[in-house]
Amino acid sequence: MNAHSDWYNDIVKKIDELKNTLSKREYRRFRLDLLSCVADRVDQFSSECTQCMSFRQDVPTLVADAGNLAQTGDRQGRKSYHRDMNRIIGHLQRQHKLVNEGYYVGLWMAIGTAIGVAIGAGFEEVGSGIPIGVGIGVAIGIALDAKAKKEGRILCPRETTRRFSKTALALLIVVGLLFVAGILAFILFERMA
Repeated sequence: MNAHSDWYNDIVKKIDELKNTLSKREYRRFRLDLLSCVADRVDQFSSECTQCMSFRQDVPTLVADAGNLAQTGDRQGRKSYHRDMNRIIGHLQRQHKLVNEGYYVGLWMAIGTAIGVAIGAGFEEVGSGIPIGVGIGVAIGIALDAKAKKEGRILCPRETTRRFSKTALALLIVVGLLFVAGILAFILFERMA
């Protein structure tokens, strides 16, 4: 990403001030790290997108609202805050083709599961087809996620210093369990035949 504007630097400064004043729970509840990434992307696209230019007025309001709502606890205000934030994120995803990290892995894992069921049904071993399909789906998803990251289309890239994210670790565990379940199902079906 290129140099940031004064507008973005002001937003980050205000978010950092909130980080020092809000509890960790409130900071996460208002997704202020994500709001910082959204502000970065709005700043990046505002020169070429009129909608993003108008969002430059909405983002500072969201930052101010986060601080106010944390103190008042207004439930309707929180809903409005999240609705406005999701509206901006939806625009970035639809118009600028940004995706969340791991988006394609989740999508293709589901598609791979369906393919695995079809493969398993074809071999009359549904249980053994699922891990195969999940493996294929995860492989395709990882490749597409890597491509999106290389193209800079990740909405909020995480720090590269972490070795495994919690999501990746959970995904790895789920795939491993599905693989073991597939093998056990295959063994059980073989004994029954």
